[in-house]
Amino acid sequence: MFIQPASTWSAAVSAISSRVRLDHPEGLAAANVAASENLADRTNISQAARDLLAAETKAAGNPAASTAVFDTNQGAMTLDIDAYFQPPPGGFAELPPLMMPSANNIKALTDHVSARMPDFLARHGIPEAPASVSYDHNGALQLPADYPYAREFKAALAGDPVMARSMQTAAALSSVHVEMQKSLPFHEEYSAANSAADAAKVVAKYAWLFADNRPSASITLNFSADGRLSVSADGEPIS
Repeated sequence: MFIQPASTWSAAVSAISSRVRLDHPEGLAAANVAASENLADRTNISQAARDLLAAETKAAGNPAASTAVFDTNQGAMTLDIDAYFQPPPGGFAELPPLMMPSANNIKALTDHVSARMPDFLARHGIPEAPASVSYDHNGALQLPADYPYAREFKAALAGDPVMARSMQTAAALSSVHVEMQKSLPFHEEYSAANSAADAAKVVAKYAWLFADNRPSASITLNFSADGRLSVSADGEPIS
Protein backbone atom coordinates (compact mmCIF):
# COMPACT_ATOMS: atom_id res chain seq x y z
CA MET A 1 0.00 0.00 0.00
CA PHE A 2 1.46 3.31 -1.03
CA ILE A 3 -0.54 5.95 0.81
CA GLN A 4 -2.20 5.73 4.18
CA PRO A 5 -3.51 8.60 6.27
CA ALA A 6 -0.63 8.44 8.74
CA SER A 7 2.19 7.88 6.25
CA THR A 8 0.93 10.44 3.75
CA TRP A 9 0.77 13.11 6.43
CA SER A 10 4.29 12.50 7.69
CA ALA A 11 5.79 12.23 4.21
CA ALA A 12 4.05 15.17 2.57
CA VAL A 13 3.88 17.85 5.26
CA SER A 14 6.19 16.67 8.01
CA ALA A 15 7.29 20.23 8.76
CA ILE A 16 3.83 21.10 10.08
CA SER A 17 2.35 17.75 11.07
CA SER A 18 5.24 16.59 13.22
CA ARG A 19 4.12 18.98 15.99
CA VAL A 20 7.71 19.89 16.87
CA ARG A 21 8.25 22.23 19.81
CA LEU A 22 8.91 25.93 19.32
CA ASP A 23 12.36 25.94 20.92
CA HIS A 24 13.57 28.28 18.16
CA PRO A 25 10.37 29.81 16.77
CA GLU A 26 11.77 31.91 13.95
CA GLY A 27 14.02 29.17 12.60
CA LEU A 28 11.22 26.63 12.88
CA ALA A 29 8.80 28.91 11.09
CA ALA A 30 11.25 29.42 8.26
CA ALA A 31 11.73 25.68 7.91
CA ASN A 32 8.00 25.14 7.80
CA VAL A 33 7.56 27.85 5.19
CA ALA A 34 10.19 26.27 2.98
CA ALA A 35 8.80 22.75 3.31
CA SER A 36 5.18 23.67 2.78
CA GLU A 37 5.86 26.06 -0.07
CA ASN A 38 7.91 23.33 -1.77
CA LEU A 39 4.93 20.99 -1.47
CA ALA A 40 2.58 23.71 -2.71
CA ASP A 41 4.79 24.24 -5.75
CA ARG A 42 4.61 20.54 -6.57
CA THR A 43 0.82 20.49 -6.36
CA ASN A 44 0.37 23.72 -8.35
CA ILE A 45 0.35 22.03 -11.76
CA SER A 46 -1.28 24.09 -14.47
CA GLN A 47 -4.71 23.15 -15.73
CA ALA A 48 -3.35 23.46 -19.26
CA ALA A 49 -0.86 20.67 -18.56
CA ARG A 50 -3.61 18.48 -17.14
CA ASP A 51 -5.89 19.17 -20.11
CA LEU A 52 -3.12 18.32 -22.56
CA LEU A 53 -2.40 15.03 -20.84
CA ALA A 54 -6.10 14.20 -20.66
CA ALA A 55 -6.42 14.81 -24.41
CA GLU A 56 -3.39 12.64 -25.13
CA THR A 57 -4.81 9.90 -22.92
CA LYS A 58 -8.10 9.95 -24.78
CA ALA A 59 -6.38 9.98 -28.15
CA ALA A 60 -4.26 6.98 -27.16
CA GLY A 61 -7.38 4.99 -26.40
CA ASN A 62 -6.62 4.27 -22.77
CA PRO A 63 -9.58 2.93 -20.74
CA ALA A 64 -11.36 5.98 -19.35
CA ALA A 65 -12.86 3.98 -16.50
CA SER A 66 -9.52 3.56 -14.73
CA THR A 67 -7.26 6.24 -16.23
CA ALA A 68 -6.97 9.89 -15.19
CA VAL A 69 -4.46 12.71 -15.05
CA PHE A 70 -2.91 13.06 -11.58
CA ASP A 71 -0.61 15.61 -9.97
CA THR A 72 2.48 13.72 -8.82
CA ASN A 73 5.94 14.47 -7.46
CA GLN A 74 7.06 14.06 -11.09
CA GLY A 75 4.51 16.51 -12.49
CA ALA A 76 1.14 15.89 -14.16
CA MET A 77 0.95 12.25 -15.26
CA THR A 78 -1.64 9.92 -16.72
CA LEU A 79 -2.05 7.00 -14.31
CA ASP A 80 -4.11 3.84 -14.48
CA ILE A 81 -5.68 3.72 -11.02
CA ASP A 82 -6.26 -0.02 -11.15
CA ALA A 83 -2.61 -0.69 -11.94
CA TYR A 84 -1.39 1.94 -9.47
CA PHE A 85 -3.16 0.33 -6.53
CA GLN A 86 -2.62 -3.30 -7.58
CA PRO A 87 1.09 -4.21 -7.31
CA PRO A 88 2.23 -6.82 -9.84
CA PRO A 89 3.41 -10.24 -8.63
CA GLY A 90 6.75 -9.77 -6.92
CA GLY A 91 6.10 -6.04 -6.40
CA PHE A 92 7.18 -3.00 -8.39
CA ALA A 93 10.71 -2.79 -9.76
CA GLU A 94 10.65 0.86 -8.64
CA LEU A 95 8.19 2.95 -6.65
CA PRO A 96 5.43 4.57 -8.71
CA PRO A 97 5.00 8.37 -8.75
CA LEU A 98 3.67 9.83 -5.50
CA MET A 99 0.18 11.34 -5.70
CA MET A 100 0.19 14.86 -4.31
CA PRO A 101 -2.55 16.23 -2.01
CA SER A 102 -4.15 18.42 -4.67
CA ALA A 103 -7.83 19.14 -5.28
CA ASN A 104 -7.41 17.62 -8.75
CA ASN A 105 -6.24 14.29 -7.32
CA ILE A 106 -8.99 14.20 -4.71
CA LYS A 107 -11.59 14.75 -7.44
CA ALA A 108 -10.06 12.09 -9.69
CA LEU A 109 -10.16 9.52 -6.90
CA THR A 110 -13.69 10.39 -5.78
CA ASP A 111 -14.88 10.17 -9.38
CA HIS A 112 -13.22 6.78 -9.73
CA VAL A 113 -14.78 5.41 -6.55
CA SER A 114 -18.17 6.86 -7.46
CA ALA A 115 -18.08 5.19 -10.89
CA ARG A 116 -17.06 1.82 -9.45
CA MET A 117 -19.17 1.69 -6.29
CA PRO A 118 -22.52 0.56 -7.82
CA ASP A 119 -20.88 -2.44 -9.52
CA PHE A 120 -18.79 -3.14 -6.41
CA LEU A 121 -21.94 -3.36 -4.28
CA ALA A 122 -23.83 -5.43 -6.83
CA ARG A 123 -21.00 -7.97 -7.23
CA HIS A 124 -20.93 -8.58 -3.50
CA GLY A 125 -24.69 -8.58 -2.96
CA ILE A 126 -24.66 -5.48 -0.78
CA PRO A 127 -27.92 -3.49 -1.11
CA GLU A 128 -26.48 -0.09 -0.27
CA ALA A 129 -23.26 1.71 0.54
CA PRO A 130 -22.65 3.02 4.06
CA ALA A 131 -23.71 6.63 4.52
CA SER A 132 -20.18 7.44 5.64
CA VAL A 133 -16.71 5.94 5.95
CA SER A 134 -13.79 7.21 8.00
CA TYR A 135 -10.41 5.94 9.18
CA ASP A 136 -8.82 5.98 12.62
CA HIS A 137 -5.22 7.02 13.33
CA ASN A 138 -4.03 3.54 12.41
CA GLY A 139 -5.83 3.57 9.08
CA ALA A 140 -8.55 1.16 10.22
CA LEU A 141 -11.92 1.48 8.50
CA GLN A 142 -14.75 2.98 10.56
CA LEU A 143 -18.41 2.48 9.57
CA PRO A 144 -21.63 3.86 11.07
CA ALA A 145 -22.87 1.79 14.01
CA ASP A 146 -26.28 1.37 12.36
CA TYR A 147 -24.99 0.24 8.95
CA PRO A 148 -26.50 -3.26 8.57
CA TYR A 149 -24.00 -4.53 5.99
CA ALA A 150 -20.78 -3.61 7.79
CA ARG A 151 -19.38 -7.13 7.84
CA GLU A 152 -20.15 -7.72 4.16
CA PHE A 153 -18.74 -4.33 3.15
CA LYS A 154 -15.47 -4.88 5.02
CA ALA A 155 -15.12 -8.36 3.54
CA ALA A 156 -15.74 -6.99 0.04
CA LEU A 157 -13.06 -4.32 0.48
CA ALA A 158 -10.61 -6.95 1.74
CA GLY A 159 -11.05 -8.74 -1.57
CA ASP A 160 -10.80 -5.60 -3.71
CA PRO A 161 -7.53 -3.79 -2.94
CA VAL A 162 -8.04 -1.22 -5.71
CA MET A 163 -11.35 -0.02 -4.22
CA ALA A 164 -10.01 -0.15 -0.67
CA ARG A 165 -6.84 1.76 -1.52
CA SER A 166 -8.65 4.30 -3.70
CA MET A 167 -10.98 5.15 -0.82
CA GLN A 168 -8.26 5.32 1.79
CA THR A 169 -6.00 7.41 -0.41
CA ALA A 170 -8.85 9.85 -1.14
CA ALA A 171 -9.23 10.30 2.62
CA ALA A 172 -5.48 10.60 3.19
CA LEU A 173 -4.92 13.19 0.47
CA SER A 174 -7.96 15.14 1.68
CA SER A 175 -6.52 15.24 5.20
CA VAL A 176 -3.20 16.64 4.00
CA HIS A 177 -4.93 19.07 1.63
CA VAL A 178 -7.15 20.47 4.39
CA GLU A 179 -4.24 20.91 6.82
CA MET A 180 -2.20 22.66 4.14
CA GLN A 181 -5.04 25.12 3.60
CA LYS A 182 -5.06 25.90 7.32
CA SER A 183 -1.40 26.91 7.14
CA LEU A 184 -1.70 29.25 4.14
CA PRO A 185 -2.47 32.42 6.17
CA PHE A 186 0.62 31.77 8.28
CA HIS A 187 2.84 31.42 5.21
CA GLU A 188 1.44 34.60 3.66
CA GLU A 189 1.88 36.68 6.81
CA TYR A 190 5.31 35.25 7.58
CA SER A 191 6.52 35.96 4.03
CA ALA A 192 5.26 39.54 4.33
CA ALA A 193 7.06 40.17 7.64
CA ASN A 194 9.58 43.04 7.32
CA SER A 195 11.65 42.29 10.39
CA ALA A 196 12.60 39.53 12.79
CA ALA A 197 10.24 41.07 15.33
CA ASP A 198 7.33 40.98 12.89
CA ALA A 199 8.15 37.39 11.99
CA ALA A 200 8.19 36.43 15.67
CA LYS A 201 4.74 37.96 16.11
CA VAL A 202 3.40 35.90 13.21
CA VAL A 203 4.88 32.73 14.70
CA ALA A 204 3.29 33.55 18.05
CA LYS A 205 -0.07 34.24 16.38
CA TYR A 206 -0.07 30.84 14.66
CA ALA A 207 1.64 28.86 17.40
CA TRP A 208 -1.35 26.49 17.40
CA LEU A 209 -0.14 25.17 14.04
CA PHE A 210 2.88 23.63 15.76
CA ALA A 211 1.24 22.49 19.00
CA ASP A 212 1.83 18.87 20.01
CA ASN A 213 -1.86 18.34 20.69
CA ARG A 214 -3.29 20.14 17.65
CA PRO A 215 -6.05 17.92 16.24
CA SER A 216 -6.32 17.32 12.53
CA ALA A 217 -9.62 17.75 10.72
CA SER A 218 -11.94 14.76 10.81
CA ILE A 219 -12.15 13.45 7.24
CA THR A 220 -15.28 11.57 6.19
CA LEU A 221 -16.14 9.84 2.93
CA ASN A 222 -19.85 10.32 2.32
CA PHE A 223 -21.86 8.08 0.00
CA SER A 224 -25.21 8.88 -1.57
CA ALA A 225 -27.87 6.23 -2.05
CA ASP A 226 -26.52 5.44 -5.53
CA GLY A 227 -22.91 5.22 -4.33
CA ARG A 228 -21.74 8.70 -5.30
CA LEU A 229 -18.78 9.75 -3.14
CA SER A 230 -18.08 13.17 -1.65
CA VAL A 231 -15.55 14.15 1.01
CA SER A 232 -16.03 16.36 4.05
CA ALA A 233 -13.72 17.76 6.72
CA ASP A 234 -15.24 18.35 10.15
CA GLY A 235 -18.65 18.06 8.49
CA GLU A 236 -17.94 20.68 5.81
CA PRO A 237 -17.68 19.65 2.13
CA ILE A 238 -14.25 19.79 0.52
CA SER A 239 -14.68 21.71 -2.71
